[in-house]
Amino acid sequence: ASRSTSFARQRPFACPFAMIRARKNRISQVAFGTLAVACTLVIVALAAAGKADGSNAALRSAMATTSVRMQPKMPVLYRNQKPLYTLTQQGATTHVMLRKPTAARSSQCVDRKVNVRAGLAPKTVSSTTVVAPTISGLDALTMRAKEAEVVGVQAVILDLDGVILDYEGAANEALNEALQKYNKSGNIGVDWTLHSKIMGLRIQETAEVVLDSNRLLDRVDAEKFIERYYENMEPKYTDLKLHEGAEDLIKSLKSKGIPVALATSSSRASLERKMTNYQHILDMFDCVITGDDASVNFGKKSPEMFLLAAERMKADPKKVLVLDDSPIAVASAKAAGMYVASVPDPQGRFTQDYTNGGPDFEVNSLKEFAKTDGIKKEEAKRVVSSELPKADFNDMPLSVGFGTDLIHTAADGSLTCDDKILQAINAGYTLIDTATKYESEPDTGRAIKEAIANGMKREDFYVVTKVWVNDMGYASAIESVEKSLRRLQLDYVDLVLIHWPGPAPGKPDAQQFGFENKAKRTLTWRALEEMVRRGKVKSIGVANWTIRHLKETLAVAEIPPTVNQVEMHPYYTRTRLLNFCTDHGIKLMGYSPFGRGRLNIINDPVMGEIGAKYDKSGAQVILRWMIQRGVVPLPRASSENRIKQNFDIFDFKLSDEEMDTIDGLNGDKRSCSIDCHSIP
Repeated sequence: ASRSTSFARQRPFACPFAMIRARKNRISQVAFGTLAVACTLVIVALAAAGKADGSNAALRSAMATTSVRMQPKMPVLYRNQKPLYTLTQQGATTHVMLRKPTAARSSQCVDRKVNVRAGLAPKTVSSTTVVAPTISGLDALTMRAKEAEVVGVQAVILDLDGVILDYEGAANEALNEALQKYNKSGNIGVDWTLHSKIMGLRIQETAEVVLDSNRLLDRVDAEKFIERYYENMEPKYTDLKLHEGAEDLIKSLKSKGIPVALATSSSRASLERKMTNYQHILDMFDCVITGDDASVNFGKKSPEMFLLAAERMKADPKKVLVLDDSPIAVASAKAAGMYVASVPDPQGRFTQDYTNGGPDFEVNSLKEFAKTDGIKKEEAKRVVSSELPKADFNDMPLSVGFGTDLIHTAADGSLTCDDKILQAINAGYTLIDTATKYESEPDTGRAIKEAIANGMKREDFYVVTKVWVNDMGYASAIESVEKSLRRLQLDYVDLVLIHWPGPAPGKPDAQQFGFENKAKRTLTWRALEEMVRRGKVKSIGVANWTIRHLKETLAVAEIPPTVNQVEMHPYYTRTRLLNFCTDHGIKLMGYSPFGRGRLNIINDPVMGEIGAKYDKSGAQVILRWMIQRGVVPLPRASSENRIKQNFDIFDFKLSDEEMDTIDGLNGDKRSCSIDCHSIP
């Protein structure tokens, strides 16, 4: 069924596998339901009747007449199949399709109950066939899974409904009982797996789909239907059963010293209701993450949820194994950089393939997997600075940048922010620093557009913007960058930074954040890496990161940070941080080079004495000192004269003695009210 958050009263018939348009006054309700089921069976039969060579033309022909969204380019693995529908979420496209029998089982394909996994062609590396590891209970799907004889993990995260508790059968029963109250003439039935697990519909949307499928949406209120569903579920909570092998699996992992977390999009109260008879199972988990602890996507687990679980178990996300049965949850775990083992639906009707690599494993038996020796605990390694990665690409110019924070339009409206940015460009600035928080991105975009109209090129500029703390997270950070591009009117940004490691303690934003900072930082970094792969961003970095924060990000980064923007001036030299960044290929940008005027640095006698020697101001001496340290200064200025003066620093050079004298002024005095070291 096509996915939607609202359903019109006169929608086409919503069937799990096809959308069939018919006029309500021509076909009776019973006949229409029968026709829908018949079409479903025809499509399944056509899928089974596809030739062993993979042409499957009959299925393509039948599916072409439906309104299901198709993906023109399928992954090679499934190029001979068409999906029931596609889901694009968080940079990964999920194709959900009917399982296709292999040639060996083609004689049985007339039996709709046959559970056959899609055939996987052997992959080769350097003309050598990769042999899947003998891990009982698991099938290796991706190359990194096939190449590993033993999978070392620091933690395991288990799904509630798909791995621990058999909830779906009871949910199906309750939904159908609620439906029978309103549709006594016969219904097509409700499939919780299809609507909730596969399509990712929340209970409200599931109710609307079910009612619309039975032509009841006109006369039955969805909220009342949901209330009846919960009433029907109430007596069933005490009869819920554990999946076979679930308890043995937890005990097996715990016996190996592997921390185990339970992750569910259900609320804490709902979890306790479901696990009424299994408190001893809940007590076995090292941590439990619910929908009350972290955000959810489409009613399913988000990447934040998985990263929060990893953080609480003190595990590297790259060394965490997730077992889940929802395609949306699998995509979220992949976005978090984790190993994923997909648990197929019990009926075996669906398979999922992901363009971002997909699940690494498929669990074919929890009971067998509980006995496996193929999963072992891998101890967390202590981060050694010399082993951290360095960025391969860093094209930020060593020049004076123009900071746009607090650059506002004149009171009389005679000089706008973009006018001042244009003055800076005319004075020689090409590095423009903006941010979502500054609200100067539209002005920056207009100024650059006008400069290009006057003969400059986009490549002449180095544009920097930032993701604010309230936008930290995977999907939200991607959306933040996309919005920045639209405001800047640019196809790409040269550098995107994460503005802060997290909200400052005690600040209002800290209350809005609602999430552990480390997990958010990791997830936001994953989002920025994705934007680099999409070609929307050339380089990525951070702002206000301490050495502790940098080590954390370097340890999990696939694309290391290229820049760290921090407060820096002669009274706050940050020498230790500068040395660490230099050793790891990270360039520093320094904001508030004059201490925001609060510290009166430009009038320090040392600046006056050195400035008199070169006929330069104290401000120009400070900016030259930063350039010679290899730091990009970001001064702010409102007057055209100051804008020009700040850039006029390339016709003199400070001596080593003068550099040392300015270094000696350090007193670790901040002008910024927020101490980044206090952010956990």
